[in-house]
Amino acid sequence: MDLSKLHLDWGASKYKGKVYRTYCLARSLWIDGKNKIETVIKLGKLSDDQVIKWRSLLKAFKDPNAFVTSFEDICTEKHFSYLDVAVANAIWDEWGLDKIFQNNGRRHISIAAIARILTINRCIDPVAKSKTPEWFRNTALTWMLDINPKEIYPSRIFRELAVIETHKDAICKHLFTQFNQLDSASMKSVFYDLSSTSFEGTKCKLMKWGHGKGGYENHVVLALLVNKNGLPFYWEVLPGCTADSTTISWLQERIQKKFNIAKTTLVFDRGMVSDDNLALLEGDKIKYISAMDRNQIENITQIDFAKYSYLLPEKIDEQVETLPKFQKMNENTFCREIKVDGQRRYILCFNPQLFKDQRKAREQALANFHLLASNLNAELLEAKNSRQEQPTYAKFQKKLEKAKLNNFADVALIEKYVYPLVENENRKIRTYQAEVVVDDDKMLLAGKLDGFWLLVTNHSEKTDQEFTVKTEDAINPYREKEIIEEAFKNIKSFIKIEPMFVWTEDHVKAHYTICVLSYLINRTLTLRLHTNKGKTTKDMVAHARLMKECSECKLDYIEVENIQQKNFNLTKPTAKQKELLGRVGLPSLINRKILEKANKNLNYA
Repeated sequence: MDLSKLHLDWGASKYKGKVYRTYCLARSLWIDGKNKIETVIKLGKLSDDQVIKWRSLLKAFKDPNAFVTSFEDICTEKHFSYLDVAVANAIWDEWGLDKIFQNNGRRHISIAAIARILTINRCIDPVAKSKTPEWFRNTALTWMLDINPKEIYPSRIFRELAVIETHKDAICKHLFTQFNQLDSASMKSVFYDLSSTSFEGTKCKLMKWGHGKGGYENHVVLALLVNKNGLPFYWEVLPGCTADSTTISWLQERIQKKFNIAKTTLVFDRGMVSDDNLALLEGDKIKYISAMDRNQIENITQIDFAKYSYLLPEKIDEQVETLPKFQKMNENTFCREIKVDGQRRYILCFNPQLFKDQRKAREQALANFHLLASNLNAELLEAKNSRQEQPTYAKFQKKLEKAKLNNFADVALIEKYVYPLVENENRKIRTYQAEVVVDDDKMLLAGKLDGFWLLVTNHSEKTDQEFTVKTEDAINPYREKEIIEEAFKNIKSFIKIEPMFVWTEDHVKAHYTICVLSYLINRTLTLRLHTNKGKTTKDMVAHARLMKECSECKLDYIEVENIQQKNFNLTKPTAKQKELLGRVGLPSLINRKILEKANKNLNYA
């Protein structure tokens, strides 16, 4: 009897209000153009467990890959990261990163494969370079890339790091070209900034001790260029303590040689603004937009901030509408053209919300200092020994400077004597009490720039007395510079760029390259999640949520003892996972190809 042709069928009967099923093995016949069911073997009544066993048995006869067993027979079970790894791997392929790496023909495993493995690890579960082989063994990447995990080991990882770094310039050119081809509008404004990252050890020549973004530490500096979408296309690792303002010259030299930026505007932070830097960019006809710091604004003689002294936080929402010569861009941006000085154009901007926040912050800082002075006065009254006037005053001054109140606030020390209540001791102790003195005129002067900020740009061309680049088109790119701030935040947090434990210069630079590439992948996913909204996953708009959800879909390896069966299977994807894949443009990512590869190479498990 051929059981592969049979199926489990049933009929129902009713007795005393209850429905009873009787089962049989049956086959389907096609007679006179009609489908008919023929009973082959009657089985009678079956329990639910018996029904399941019969169906499993019949499935085993029909499907050569199916088998019947029990939980007790499953002796080995392993799970390999699959869907999260597959997502990152697919984005790597979409950006065409493999074609950048020129492989040495003697290498069995390409440099591109090593770079891919390191990058995907940074995207999903960053580990030390020495731990990467262990991580790789527990992922489906071994079958996706057809690499025996035994061929990935720590010394190989470290050996290839230096080689990866030699391809950095090619990577940058490739990404720049890709971004231009796919979305040229995203390259009209590019954002430049620097950030420091801490460093372990003392051997690296790039590392310097000094004040970095996280305080005094051993650190190196990362310079980064991203497009309007926050996608990176150029980076450089610089020695620690490199001043922001000194990097414009080498940046200008490098981007001129590497990229065609004639139609691109460079946006950078006010810390890099100087006459020399601006002149350098102007001389090379590189368009730029930046802002000026407080001291630089005060040197612009065409602006008389005294005439804005009437502005008050409680009335600013009405007053701002009547600011002379200011145009309203939006609720929080009012601006006016100030002057064109040679190639430089200045735009004065006012933000009423920023005005209120800065005034409030100053008042709060003053209130906090009053409280601090009160606490210090209480300590002075409990002095056990006489105090000197100058050191006491210096202590208060230091607190004032830290709170940035010393321009309009001071303390007046009042001499005071206290008598300690100590038995058999009759003496007096000289101490002081501080009275906070605020100069209202100076306080008003300190806040004269509240709410104001000044842009400088060489987009100064005019047509019929109107600027070719409109005021709002000059303002908006600078206001979008938080894009690069977000890039640094992500590179240093979810990629876990610090602390780093490699120390040779090539390895350090390669580490940053891997980190930036992983940010490229994750930023790509985040952009797609923001663009394509879901129904059940609409609150998931960050790559981290996507990766966490996808991490639950694994490649499962099972060994069955009684029949010596070894097989791979995929965890059934959930509705959320399917929707997320659709949102990031990878709806067909889950397929049986990976199963076929895995089952052909069972020895990799």
